[in-house]
Amino acid sequence: MKPKPASSPLRRFLRGLTNTCLLLLLPVQLTLCWIANLDHPTKLPDFLTEKVAAQLAEQGLRLQARNYWMLPDLTLAADDLSLGVDGITGDVFTAARVEIALNPTLLLAGQIEPTQVRLSGARLWCPASVARGGVRRPLIDTLTVDVTKEGRWLNLRSIQARGGKITCHLSGEVPTGLLRAGKQGEAKIPLARRLAEAFTAIETAVDVAERSGGASVSLRCQGSSDGSAELAVQAVLGNDWTDGGLGLIQVRGLHLRGTVKVAADGRIDDWRLDGGAQAMAWRTLSAERLDVHARGKGRSEDTVAELTLAQAKVPGLDLRRVRLEARPVSGGGSRIDFQVHSAASMASGAATLGPDGAVTATIRQALVSGEELSAQPEVGRLLQAAGVDLRGEILLREVAAEVSAKGGLVRASGEVSVSGFRGLGLSAEAISPDKALPLRTRFDFDPSRADAPLRLRDLRIASITGSADCELQAGGAFKLHLNGEIAPPSLDRVLGEWWVSLWQMMLIRENPYAIIDVESHWGAMTSVTKGRVLLNRFDFLGAPFRHVEISIDADPKHTFIGLHRLSGGDSEADGSIDGSASWDWSKPLALAGPVVRLEGNLQPWIAARCAGKEFGEALRGLSLPVDRRFALLLTPGAKGPDIKTSIECAGAFSAWGVSGKSLQADTENIEGGLRVRAKLGLAEGEARLTLDGDLLHETKVALALKGCDPAQVGQLLNDLSGTQSKDTPVPAKAATAGKLDLDFAGRLDLEKPRLLKGLGHYSLTDPELKKVRLLGGISKVLEVFGVGATTYELSQAKGSFGCVGGRVYFPDLAVTGPQARLDLAGEIDLQASTLDFEGDFSLPRKAGFNPLDLINLNRALVSLTKIKVNGPISKPETSAIPTMKDIIKSQKNSSLGKIPDGIQE
Repeated sequence: MKPKPASSPLRRFLRGLTNTCLLLLLPVQLTLCWIANLDHPTKLPDFLTEKVAAQLAEQGLRLQARNYWMLPDLTLAADDLSLGVDGITGDVFTAARVEIALNPTLLLAGQIEPTQVRLSGARLWCPASVARGGVRRPLIDTLTVDVTKEGRWLNLRSIQARGGKITCHLSGEVPTGLLRAGKQGEAKIPLARRLAEAFTAIETAVDVAERSGGASVSLRCQGSSDGSAELAVQAVLGNDWTDGGLGLIQVRGLHLRGTVKVAADGRIDDWRLDGGAQAMAWRTLSAERLDVHARGKGRSEDTVAELTLAQAKVPGLDLRRVRLEARPVSGGGSRIDFQVHSAASMASGAATLGPDGAVTATIRQALVSGEELSAQPEVGRLLQAAGVDLRGEILLREVAAEVSAKGGLVRASGEVSVSGFRGLGLSAEAISPDKALPLRTRFDFDPSRADAPLRLRDLRIASITGSADCELQAGGAFKLHLNGEIAPPSLDRVLGEWWVSLWQMMLIRENPYAIIDVESHWGAMTSVTKGRVLLNRFDFLGAPFRHVEISIDADPKHTFIGLHRLSGGDSEADGSIDGSASWDWSKPLALAGPVVRLEGNLQPWIAARCAGKEFGEALRGLSLPVDRRFALLLTPGAKGPDIKTSIECAGAFSAWGVSGKSLQADTENIEGGLRVRAKLGLAEGEARLTLDGDLLHETKVALALKGCDPAQVGQLLNDLSGTQSKDTPVPAKAATAGKLDLDFAGRLDLEKPRLLKGLGHYSLTDPELKKVRLLGGISKVLEVFGVGATTYELSQAKGSFGCVGGRVYFPDLAVTGPQARLDLAGEIDLQASTLDFEGDFSLPRKAGFNPLDLINLNRALVSLTKIKVNGPISKPETSAIPTMKDIIKSQKNSSLGKIPDGIQE
């Protein structure tokens, strides 16, 4: 006898399960045959309904009914049925009667396939956990369904629904494949979540219809011989809105028309929806006209929806037209292309909405009105806090922005051009008044950069280029790098008080070229600044200059300005200096600065212009050689700036046509004017000059001359007194053998130099001072034949003098020679350029008694001779022949040359 083959436990289990099913199927079939032969409904046993409810509970569904019936035509019926879903509170569906007809043949074969579904008294409920008001409410008040399955078609005999003021009617034929389409992938989303989303959409539609006066939706399905069907949809919304809508979208007079083509397998081949509304309002957005167009195919990626709003409004902005075109993108989310037009602005671009709610937007091109943008409350406050004024237009290109799911701006970048920009005193008009140029830059905004969320690159405003790194909140930090030709006042608010003080000392004729790095805070009047400025043709402290390069190093505590190759005057011969200007902001503003230090080979007249234009022009006649050294120190004082200068020149120079050498001069301002101390070699001698007071008006003057050439000194005084015009060439005078010593102290008004006042004394030694001929022309004839008995040489003069009222008084002019002496008294009228002198000529007596002197003709003539000199200074008339009138009666003027008493004061 052969042994039985071994069998596995799995085979034994399957064999037993099959035998059990066959044993159970036979009683079920016998029961169905018995029910079919009855002529009245049969109530299903409780154990069977409980078994079905338990199976559904395992799938997350809660099914309850008052009674379950099996009708003679094998239709399964239920009374007072309710259905709930795990995760959602309360029942979501209730019906007074539900009937589901089953295919008898398949049922006897053990398969369940509905052939007809009838609902009456059905209602769809929105649970409290989903409802907008937090209270359970009906979404569909009345639902009646009668659907049969006939081969490959579902015959929609009648489907009618009413929810509030919205009614819906559906009829026609659709392919049975529609029931199987779209199931794949839905299982990934929990049923409770899918129902909650559906309930929210239905509730919104019901509320919109409720507040707009009602709505009607009609759907008609028409089958084709190829198994496909076309669904026509028409919806009409009322035109009466009764309340605010609890944040709902408000639509009036909405009309929708659409078609859907369904394939035999249930796939949607093509669909289209078109509609419009008379008015729309949603949150802060409203529009007078709404147009909707949507189309698609079987795939969701092929869906395109277009929304057009006319005469739309948002707070602070009126939009003439808004066009949105939305379509899904692979990976989830959707892309929205937009075009927005207002009265003065337009923008076009696209925004991509991610599955997590994040937005990535691109603005291809936008032209925005600065006035409209500033009218936005949040933008206006931000611009005001940053000190920015937008008056023109803003052009945006290739802008990319990222917005988080919470609505925060993550990043933005692109190119912007702004006309009419004004910020921190910067504007195209202020920088280049003759050039109407916009601000252009590339920007990159990233809030995660704490130090510089906003970066501007390739920045150009008028003639300035550069970059900027800045924060956007009020008082935030910013960094600027600027270079280009700039009008200095345009940076007053950016650079602060030191910049204003610097340019107050200058009068510019050409805008400087600057390279500047600035670190500061919005609204602050202080900054940290470094840079260089190139400047041509300007006045500094009132003096003309041709060129300078300025270095800048400034912070809130100190400011240092370096002056490099500060070239003054009209040409290279006028010299240049180097120096600095500094401010100490820890001191009071009046004493903070500037402290100016200059040193170089600048001509004196340029430095003198710092004290006044007239003073500088008066010193143009002083020309120093290239070895000159000039230094200036300017410090702030309580009553004004203190200025000290020094000039040194070891070589020869020219002063108003008079040669000089070895000049040393120092100046400093004093109360009421300026103090000048000068020492120099002048007119083959030495001169010392001291001036104290207002150089342009009356000042104290002290002059000392030692061993000077009188001819050259006379030429110098003639130039200073103004007897020659500026255009008259100065004739060169040959040096003489004369020597002049002079000391003078008094007061001088440079505006009226001939009205000087003061006292002095002098001593002149000159071999060719004067020849006195007692017999006039006869003496000249005698000199030709070698007889000089009537001619005497005079070689030395000395005396004192006083000046007042435009006249010079000489009370004791003594002119002496080896054999004669001339005592004169007289006056010189400096205003009329005339002189009047009168004196006596005498011969010195020899020691002892000489009887021949009694009969000496010359001595007799000399004792009777009166010397008179008068007439123009340039060509005076001299008479030295004794006249009978002088012999008979002397007419000497005793007051001539007498110094008035007032000079002593």
